[in-house]
Amino acid sequence: MSENNDRHFEKAYKRGIIITTLLAVFLAGSIIFSAIQTIYIYKLNTGRTGNLDYINTNTVSGQTQELKHVDTSNLPDPWFSLEEAASVSDPDKQKLSVTEIVDLVSPSTISLYIKGKVNGVNKTLSAGSGFIITDTGYAVTNAHVVDDVTADSGLSLFASVPGSNELIACEVVGKDIQTDCAVIKLTADITYPYVTLGSSSNLRPGELAVAIGNALGTLDGTVTVGVVSATDRQINHEGYRLNVLQTDAAINSGNSGGPLINSFGEVIGITNAKMVVSSSEGLGFAIPIDEVKTVIESLINYGVVVNRAYLGVTMTTVTADSYYGAEPGVYVYEYVEGGPADQAGLKIGDKIISIDGVAINVSDDIIDIRNSHNVGDVVEFVVERDGKQLTIEFTIGDSADYEDAGTVSSEERRTDVFGGDR
Repeated sequence: MSENNDRHFEKAYKRGIIITTLLAVFLAGSIIFSAIQTIYIYKLNTGRTGNLDYINTNTVSGQTQELKHVDTSNLPDPWFSLEEAASVSDPDKQKLSVTEIVDLVSPSTISLYIKGKVNGVNKTLSAGSGFIITDTGYAVTNAHVVDDVTADSGLSLFASVPGSNELIACEVVGKDIQTDCAVIKLTADITYPYVTLGSSSNLRPGELAVAIGNALGTLDGTVTVGVVSATDRQINHEGYRLNVLQTDAAINSGNSGGPLINSFGEVIGITNAKMVVSSSEGLGFAIPIDEVKTVIESLINYGVVVNRAYLGVTMTTVTADSYYGAEPGVYVYEYVEGGPADQAGLKIGDKIISIDGVAINVSDDIIDIRNSHNVGDVVEFVVERDGKQLTIEFTIGDSADYEDAGTVSSEERRTDVFGGDR
């Protein structure tokens, strides 16, 4: 019995020595690591080691040498300024700095909010931007910003004006889907600051461009700066061909309807976040102000756009590889019931051969011809129908007469005419 106790004690004693030894090694290692770490941190703080050394540790004659710094006192005056390079000279106008542009235009740039009840609670449903153009409170924005308000009488539009903590109720004066432009009226009876409209026709790529708007619908008054990247882009918008400016000034959701401004503090475009490609960077678009000046005037005066050439027909271009047996050409795809095309006798499936003696190869050819005519002009359409060519007299209509007209475009009729999916 005594012998067994001695063996048990001996094993316990050996285990204790092993554990004590391991603890001692661990403690010594911790002390050594802490000492090394303390020395390293000291060297970092004093600049003696690390990637951000500001004192050279090489020594000459036992002395530490400091790195030499460039003496900037005798540098020549800077010859390049991005702001200057991106500005346009005009002997009759004074170029402004970006801060001066912001000071001039931001008081007239408004944040827009559409509000309505959700489950009995009044909430902000969407947001956008705009800019005031008269001291009486007329303002410009995008048509798509106010679409929901005009479609639902239960929704309301409000504007936030810089310097005021109260939202101002707004009325939609009129909107134009073709140019994605709308005019609203702020209802508060006060005198408003307003912008100066410039000209977009004389813009050049590389010219300074400043955007102000309600970025993301929450960051009102956001300023972004870039250049005019291109002046002649074309985009399909709601079935219409829209000429737009391209800029690398950041355009985000909520910027829709805000001003794009040149180096003289003049508004030269209406920013349109709806056209921004989500996967792109530095690619924003704005509606040229010269394209919509008459639209703005017409909306204020009449609530609709008047005296604008209108055909009341949608064309589609069919290529040889569109589908099996496709006959290339430009065809009538749909038309407005009772509109100019319907009155002239065009039918879905008619192939347009020429207009006014000009051969039609793509649907954009028709848009160019339409824009060269005035309301009431009579033009000659040559179409192919059932293998025969017909000459049709077509009277150009006024878009204001067909604001709420419906289209004739049943899928069954299109399938019969074009022979299935294209």
